[in-house]
Amino acid sequence: MSLKKVEQVKSDKGFRIWDLIVYGVILAIVAVLFLTVFLTQDTDPLTGVKISVKGEAVFVYDFSSEPTAKDGVEWKEEGNGITVTVRVDEGYNVIYIDKNEKSVKITDADCKGKQCLYFSAIKDNSRIIYCNPHSLKIEPLSINYSPEIPF
Repeated sequence: MSLKKVEQVKSDKGFRIWDLIVYGVILAIVAVLFLTVFLTQDTDPLTGVKISVKGEAVFVYDFSSEPTAKDGVEWKEEGNGITVTVRVDEGYNVIYIDKNEKSVKITDADCKGKQCLYFSAIKDNSRIIYCNPHSLKIEPLSINYSPEIPF
């Protein structure tokens, strides 16, 4: 590097005004996205759950009514909760719905890795549980949900 170039680098400022403006705009966009994602979640208490396999509803339970299940889905009431067993070609998942706490959690599965067992219980409308090997999804009932499901 030549001496002229070294002197030019020494005299140059670290940031120019346009650099600071660009960084400020990027920081503002990140802050807005962060606030949008975390402050707009629906944290209303859970009113019910829908269990789907490959996009098709197989079990629906509204805490104020009786469960509706498709053929092949076993469920039984046990004290303060309902145990639901969903069997698919690849295996099974056991889901526990606590009626007092109004929460739902997968308690047993035979899929490889068993990652779905590590999801925390759903207690509000902001979360879902998904078991990828069995294509099973547990989600809260939405406000606009119609109780008539096409079984």
